[in-house]
Amino acid sequence: MNSVQLHLALTHVPVILSLIGLAMLITAFLMKNIVLIRTSYIIILLAGIAAIPVFFTGEGTEEAVENLAGVSEDIIHRHEGVAKFAMISIAVAGCMALIALFFNKLAVVSRISRVLVLLTALISRGLMIQTAHLGGQIRHSEIRNGVALQNGNESGDNEGNVDHEQNGD
Repeated sequence: MNSVQLHLALTHVPVILSLIGLAMLITAFLMKNIVLIRTSYIIILLAGIAAIPVFFTGEGTEEAVENLAGVSEDIIHRHEGVAKFAMISIAVAGCMALIALFFNKLAVVSRISRVLVLLTALISRGLMIQTAHLGGQIRHSEIRNGVALQNGNESGDNEGNVDHEQNGD
């Protein structure tokens, strides 16, 4: 398995785990369920761990796809820039979750770490969404800004032209 295959195979893992971990953490806070809080910490920690190989296989993936037809180097660089922040933020959220797991018996540390895990998980979730969106745009031109809307308008215009031509006008 090369870096491209590894990057593509693992890329969704931290995105999905960060979503599940954050949703579970918010639910656990609302329910005041300690077991669910700890479980969400573990999931966020796993998301942070999973983001590391995804990030480090990105460079090899860039080298493999940057010269392919339809691939925008600008989008690759935007994806790479946001991915750095996403990887750092999910790693920090994972570290905060690990600290929260180890120091859950100390009331003050537990309260502070809960807030820090929540904040870093929220930030990393937003960055993960943006990273995934930009990553998808690298090979899926149909989701690039304005392309889907433009294609929708063009097909409507073309249908009108076909009707116009068929009527002999």
